[in-house]
Amino acid sequence: MEFLYYFANASLTQRVLNYLLRQLDSCIDSATVIFLNDRWVVDVKLNLEVDDERNEDCWAFFSENGTPYHPGLSITSALNALNTGLTPTQVMSQYHIAIVSRGKPDPQEVACFQKQVIEGLGYCPETLA
Repeated sequence: MEFLYYFANASLTQRVLNYLLRQLDSCIDSATVIFLNDRWVVDVKLNLEVDDERNEDCWAFFSENGTPYHPGLSITSALNALNTGLTPTQVMSQYHIAIVSRGKPDPQEVACFQKQVIEGLGYCPETLA
């Protein structure tokens, strides 16, 4: 099962990653977080061990906090490249997107990225709040 959603800001993205760690940690094959200036994209792949109830709970949580994401060609290609074994650094260089994390969900990686960008800009855009 795969969930591909976008979220309005860093706080919601961290909430989602914390939820995944608390509720589905053993069922996650991979989680990818991408920052796109105006939104955060989270792609989560769950393994086959997820029962229907937990799957529905996850869908409900994602739907309450975000919006299903229908990626364009560039993001689709980037996600496919990650799935074929390219490293996040290679994909970022090739597709010019910011991959904040890949693998096990880690809300701290979002916080670190958020802090670095805000320091670099000198202000906090709404999507980084």
